[in-house]
Amino acid sequence: MNQKFHLSHVGAACMLLAVSMAASAQQTAAPSAPSAPASAPEATLPAISVIGNRDIALRADHAPATTKGTTPLIKTPMSVQVIPHALIEDRQANILREALQTISGVFSGATSLHEDIIVRGFYVDQSYRNGVRTRRFGPTEIANAERIDVLKGPSSAQFGRGDISGMFNVVTKRPLFDAAYAIEQQVGSDSFYQTTVDATGPVNSGRTLLYRVIGSYENAGSFRDNVETRRTFIAPSFSWVPSDATRVNLDIEVARHNSPIDRGIPAFGDRPADVPRSRNYSESNAFHVNESNLVALDWSHKLDATWTLRQNFMLERGRGHGLEYQQARGIDFGGTDPTELLRLPRRIERRDVKTEYTSLELAGTPVWGSMKHDLVAGVDVARLRQSFDFREDMGNDLEFLPIFDFTPTGAQPATAAQGTLRATSATSWGVYVQDQIQLNDQFNLMLGGRYDDAKEKGVDLQDPTPDGRTDTHDKKFSPRVGLVYSLTPRTSLYGSYTESLSQANSDRNADGSAMKPITATQYELGFKGESSDKRVFTTLALYSLTKENIVVPVGLSSSTQVGQARSRGLEWDLGGRLTPHWNLTASYSYTQAKVTRDTRESNVGKRLYGVPTNSAKAFARYDEIAGGATGWSIGGGFVALGKQAGDIDNTFKIPGYVRVDAMAAYKWRVGDKRMTAQFNIENLGDKTYHLPTGGAGEIAFGKPRTLLASLRAEF
Repeated sequence: MNQKFHLSHVGAACMLLAVSMAASAQQTAAPSAPSAPASAPEATLPAISVIGNRDIALRADHAPATTKGTTPLIKTPMSVQVIPHALIEDRQANILREALQTISGVFSGATSLHEDIIVRGFYVDQSYRNGVRTRRFGPTEIANAERIDVLKGPSSAQFGRGDISGMFNVVTKRPLFDAAYAIEQQVGSDSFYQTTVDATGPVNSGRTLLYRVIGSYENAGSFRDNVETRRTFIAPSFSWVPSDATRVNLDIEVARHNSPIDRGIPAFGDRPADVPRSRNYSESNAFHVNESNLVALDWSHKLDATWTLRQNFMLERGRGHGLEYQQARGIDFGGTDPTELLRLPRRIERRDVKTEYTSLELAGTPVWGSMKHDLVAGVDVARLRQSFDFREDMGNDLEFLPIFDFTPTGAQPATAAQGTLRATSATSWGVYVQDQIQLNDQFNLMLGGRYDDAKEKGVDLQDPTPDGRTDTHDKKFSPRVGLVYSLTPRTSLYGSYTESLSQANSDRNADGSAMKPITATQYELGFKGESSDKRVFTTLALYSLTKENIVVPVGLSSSTQVGQARSRGLEWDLGGRLTPHWNLTASYSYTQAKVTRDTRESNVGKRLYGVPTNSAKAFARYDEIAGGATGWSIGGGFVALGKQAGDIDNTFKIPGYVRVDAMAAYKWRVGDKRMTAQFNIENLGDKTYHLPTGGAGEIAFGKPRTLLASLRAEF
């Protein structure tokens, strides 16, 4: 039985079981339930029931799943922004990229296959789930997100090999001790429909076994020709809490995303081509199906009042297949007419990725001498197996098509000869330790480091000779050092130095030797402050981030490893409840990201793509009744980005833009049910704007004016 069949049926069975549990839980729960056992160490926010008189602007002052410690953020020497669930609801965000709109230094790219998000000048293509990196295709679902933590800068010291400019950690919702249910229906522009359900509660009268099932289904059209989306997501989870000291969590996620890969439009001259927003150079037969199945098991046990042992295991498989149309400007590939687009159909017969991850950590808060420690030490092992089978015919299927007078042909491309048939396997392990030491009332010192040992082997299955094989073995120690000085109990200054190990370079040098892995170093200085009631938090950061060992081409068929790029900038973030009625999230970033070394001298000094020098973002909400749990809430915001380089060669520009969004919501009660009706408008002024991918042949349009209405019931 293959894994796809197995996990899909497990997910369906768990959902049916959970519905049955939900019905029986209300009948078997004791009238006077015992107090809830303590939650796992990662749950530092108060458990928020689906219903209740709660302040919807609660702000997190800890991020243990991301900082790997219990030290408050104001005493942590790194820039961490937390997107609370209330902000996700305000914006009616359904995927990760939509939820990141207000964070400084974070910019969405255009691809529909990976996350394609730029942080501090560099591309990030994956997200994390409860501190574990995922390898899924398609957008990251956030229907089961309690919050999203954004760590700026390298994260190797905590999490090992990964993206060097930042990470997005989706902290998932956990089963609750009290029964609660929610259902939401969203409808919007371009025939958008999404239904989301959430059910949680105890299984037994002792409330030691808990369940939660979250599911969503989306059916949507698009303002783009020949683009429709079907998304299905189900996430059953179970928790066993036998005592205050122990908690075991089992999570299952089954996701299916069916939507063609949209390559956007090409550049013409030094700007995106002036064509309608609906223009799609693919055909109606294009499609792409992504499937992602995940099983995660974690447990934690308090050894005593100081020390906790915890373990994490995740198994994930992502699969994809489809037919896509690759495209580029004709003049970049031998064409002579600048008004022509080069198009090549490609059949994705198989895109298969399997990952395994396990870790074991010991964490504690001992007091040694006169100093309090926030210590974590651990070891983890990860395995990756992936294979790709792409088919394209460079000789017969290449087409030159008009950019401005394009008409779909409707022709079905022939089954192409083999294009890419490659398999890769990788195994890595790491050991790490981090200690946040409270030296005295004013100074907190962070000392951390991680040693990684990573092996990766790749083979071209069409050429299994040594010429078609790659073999890398990377070893590196990544330190993190930081110091926090508390000016007052609510304000602090910090400085840090971090090194990071990123992905392997699978190419070879001209002499056949293996290339070095991509690495990074970062220096950061910052200020943090919070209000006396901890409802408002701000971070101001200055940083310099350098990425080393970038591979650059030499001629048409070889490459060398001398590339270096650097990003320097200032970032400011503010979030929280300013008054009992006003809630605000705002940010500003100034970024200078450019190439600092390249064998092609003409590239030195050029800007990195998709990075505006200046950007500002904000979203504010006014609540008629303090706390926002009932009554009217009205809000709005904007995203303002300066112009950006469209590609690494700076051959064209993405114009800057200002986009305005708005929302209104009304909350009321019907018996024991809490109802919310909400209406959002994205791009209120219907501004035409673009999102880059780093290539002159693929530029996306941002959404036109988009309406979204929802009705949610919680009980």
